[in-house]
Amino acid sequence: MNIRSFRAKSMHEALELVRKELGPDAALLHTREVPQRGLKGLLGGKEIELAASTDSNLKSRFEIQEPEEEPEAEAVSPEPTEQVAASPEEITQQEDAGIDLEAMSFSQTFFSSGPGWPPSLLRIRERLVEAEVPGFLADSICEKVLTTHTEASQQEEALLLQAIRTELAASIHVGRDIDDPRVYPRVVAAIGPTGVGKTTTIAKLAARAKFDHKRRVGLVTVDTYRIAAVDQLQTYAEIMDLPMKIVSTPMEVRSAINELSDCEQIFIDTAGRSPRDEVQVQQLRSLIKAASPDETYLVLSAPSSSKSLAEAVAKFTTVGPSSWVLTKIDEVGSLGNTLSFLQDPQLPLAYVTNGQDVPQAIAAAEAEDLVARIL
Repeated sequence: MNIRSFRAKSMHEALELVRKELGPDAALLHTREVPQRGLKGLLGGKEIELAASTDSNLKSRFEIQEPEEEPEAEAVSPEPTEQVAASPEEITQQEDAGIDLEAMSFSQTFFSSGPGWPPSLLRIRERLVEAEVPGFLADSICEKVLTTHTEASQQEEALLLQAIRTELAASIHVGRDIDDPRVYPRVVAAIGPTGVGKTTTIAKLAARAKFDHKRRVGLVTVDTYRIAAVDQLQTYAEIMDLPMKIVSTPMEVRSAINELSDCEQIFIDTAGRSPRDEVQVQQLRSLIKAASPDETYLVLSAPSSSKSLAEAVAKFTTVGPSSWVLTKIDEVGSLGNTLSFLQDPQLPLAYVTNGQDVPQAIAAAEAEDLVARIL
């Protein structure tokens, strides 16, 4: 059976797409409300998805009619009843009552049940969803892999799983490792929400630069909102015997960098800002502009929800991060909730951290390792 799916902002627009692409005789098999693609979906944006076929011998769940025609009673074959959320009688009663199709909530089982998908792929999709990969991403990945395999190879679960791993790894964007002695940046800043581990991340990077790569390192903190955070970085600076400057304004940031001119690398720790506080984000933007870092890391934590991650990325992107760091991966069972962000080419992932140990608990991001953690 040749099944195609269509997405649109409303049921009316989706039906128009079906009519235009497949003609008025197409059979509509299922409809569901799904998240929009990208950040809009993670922030709650919805759209309508229809599944339709031109060569199905099943009757459509709805008749595609021109607006000026009177609706006709539909006949639903008993064969597909196990795939629909409502019985044929319920559907007929709803339509006879004049209920607007756009207001109806239908089954979301089209891709979760996967008509035409082999059981091996359905099991893999279930595994992805259990790993908190967003449903629309799991569907997209599985569909893409399905089209590249023969009917015989589609039955081999191990083969399909390896293809899924390869597809996931190819979709993940990894940033450059600043430990590379050929290209290491001189000024590195960390930004992000409160409580994600920016100070510890800065300490880990600074320790690696000094002890592993024998560079002259300086520290700057603009975290004057939390005295404890200043004390924390000051403790690290004393342990590692590093010069440290405490600043609170853009002008002071620039002056501190100049005072540390003999350092080969300077790491800047900033105060955690709420992505919902535009004033704080604007202040951070001014500080980063004055510092003019060669590398700006947006630090986010793995235990955060997909919605919280999306809000942070949307707000802090205006500050101009060049890449991001994912912290606390040791506190979650899977990284499936981060896949949408790992696939963003504009914000590659540079590092992951997996504990408090300085400097051991940090590593440059690797696509294959991230896929393993997702699955």
